Parts: sequence; C-alpha cells; structure tokens
Amino acid sequence: MGLGELLNPRGFIIEGKMISLKFRPLKFSIIIALAFIIVAPMVYSPPAAAQSASYVEKSYAWDYDGRHWTWNLSIPTALYEEYKDVSVSKRTREGPAGYGFLTTTHDYYVRALAQKLNESATQMGYGSFDKVSFVLAFVQSLPYTSDNVTAGYNEYPRFPIETLVDDGGDCEDTSILFATLTIIMGFGTIYINPTNHYAVGILGDGLRGTYWEHPQGSNKTYYYCETTGNNFKIGQLPIEFTGTSAYLYDIDETKQFSPNIVVVPPNPTATQAPVTSSGPTQRPQPTPTESSDLTDPTVQPVMPLSFNLVTENPALFVVIIFAIIGAIALTVWSARRPRHATTSASPPSESLENIEGEAKTCSHCGAGNKDYAAFCEKCGKQIS
Repeated sequence: MGLGELLNPRGFIIEGKMISLKFRPLKFSIIIALAFIIVAPMVYSPPAAAQSASYVEKSYAWDYDGRHWTWNLSIPTALYEEYKDVSVSKRTREGPAGYGFLTTTHDYYVRALAQKLNESATQMGYGSFDKVSFVLAFVQSLPYTSDNVTAGYNEYPRFPIETLVDDGGDCEDTSILFATLTIIMGFGTIYINPTNHYAVGILGDGLRGTYWEHPQGSNKTYYYCETTGNNFKIGQLPIEFTGTSAYLYDIDETKQFSPNIVVVPPNPTATQAPVTSSGPTQRPQPTPTESSDLTDPTVQPVMPLSFNLVTENPALFVVIIFAIIGAIALTVWSARRPRHATTSASPPSESLENIEGEAKTCSHCGAGNKDYAAFCEKCGKQIS
C-alpha cells in the first residue's frame, strides 16, 4: 500500500474495502474544544493563591479631614501563614538597617491596598501632602501592640500583611507598613531610627516641621512621619525625640522577601529616593522648617495577577495553536469539497441481449442474431 492510499482523503482502506470518513466542521470544532477543556487542567495548575478558599476578613476604620472611613480587606490565609513562617533570625539578621527585607512592595495585596488609598485620595481632590497624610492616618489608626505580648519576642518586626491581619503592631511594624504603601504610591521614602524608636522619612520640599537632609549635601530633605499614636502630622516630631539624632536607612527593595504563593507578582517600581546602601549613615541633627507641599510622586498602577500562557507553558501554547490551525484547515477543506447527491446503490445494468434473451447463432455464417429472428441478419438465410 502506497502513501497516497494511506492518506486518501476519502477514508482508509481496510481489507480491500474503503472506510469512508466524513468530516463535519461544527462537530469537529466541538471535539477540539472538548479535548482542550479536558487537557488544559492537566497541563496548567493555577497559582496557590487562587486555589486557597480560606481568607482572613479584616475591617479598618479611621478619620481624616473631617470624614470617617471604613474599609474591608480579604487576605488569603495561606499568604499570611507563609509570612508568619519566616524565622525571627531572618527578619532581624541585619538589624533595623535591613528592614528592606520586610518592605514587600511587590506583594499584590499590599499594592492593591495602596492603589485603593491613592484612588480614594485622588477622588477627594487631595494633593501629594494630603495623600501621604491620608495614608498616615490609616496606619496610625491601627492599635499599638508590644512584641512581647503578641509574638513572645523582644523584637519581632512584621511584614505589612502580618500587621494588617494582626490588627497593628509596634513602631517598626507600622513604619514598615507605611513605608511600603508610600513607596508603591511613588513617594521617596526612607527609614528614620531614633534611639529605641523607628519611624519613616518622606521626601518633601519646603514643608513645615522636622526633616533630615539625606544624603548630606544632596539637598534632599526627608520629613519625619510618626506612625504610632493619632493625629501626628508630617514633620511633627514627638517631644521625647526633640533635639536627638537618628540613623537614616535607605530601603533596598531588591532584598525584600517574596512569598511563593504569588506566582506573577507586579513589577517593582523605582521611588524618587535612590537606593545607595542598607547600612546606617551619619547621625545628623534634625532641622526644623516651615512650608507647604510634598514632592509630587509618580503614581504607578497596580498590575493584576495573571497567567501568561506563552511564557509559563510554551508547550501547551504550541499545541493550542496547531489545534486551531488544524480545525480551520479541516473546516475550509470540508466547505470546499464538492458535495454529491447520495443515492442507493444498484447493480450494473445488464446488456440488451441479456435482458431480451439468448442470441441465435446462424448455422450458415456463424453470425449472432436475436432469439426471435427467423432469418440471419447477415447472410439472409433461414436460421434452423
């Protein structure tokens, strides 16, 4: 059997008989779709976050600018537990200078919260100063709790998700949350570490209050933000820290912890404050000043969690493409194929001679004649 017979478009030849295959475009397309539905779940496994049916439901309430705000937030339990599993030794291995490890600006849920805060502030017509103040009021509304009481450690710095689920924390916990939100919103942010305390510095220009120049000689001024207690404004330094010095730490986002539960985290964005070193700088004295507005941020949108089939599973992508091409080709071929009327099979017609009877043979010349002929049609003699 040749290749042409094997590939006969009309069917397959089995034991000398033609087995006809008739393609129907609609039926074939349905078969392809069903095959894809069955195979796809075997090839593609959804992110762990999508598989988790357990969520921690949290509610928050705070006041700003004469208005009362209440928000709800759903956080996957598995995500929270993965942060909780990070050991205390990893969290504190570089001390307060290494809290960039806990500043999770890539976390999808923290980014979503930052986006909603920014959107709400924008809808209210707030400028950059009020946007940061709005976020600061939200963070300050979280209760202050001691690490000894809530975690059983003298020092237990929390990730932002932990602070949100645990209903607050101490000074470094709320500072890490506030810094993470403001970095995502695009504001220049550093950590400020007075003795036995932790706070945040926001890059500003000509504001009222206490600031530090960082780095020295750069003309970049970072204004003190107190994240514990209520009603502390940007630049307002608690009385107990007046006249004291502090360590200043840049926030290295490249060192942050990334949980495996988020398969495709949003892309990180650069802040206005350049990353130079995770170590402490000099301990300059704060400088009081007065004025009016923050440096405008570059607002970055939150990227949704998604699955890219081309990059995540190229083999499945190729299979799907070939299946689509095959379905289209067969549909076109079937549409262009000439259609013949289907009739019932009948045996071949018999010859006229067989229908009318046996022929007579002339005994004189041997010519054949009809069975009813009396004389030979060739020689004319009588047929006996």
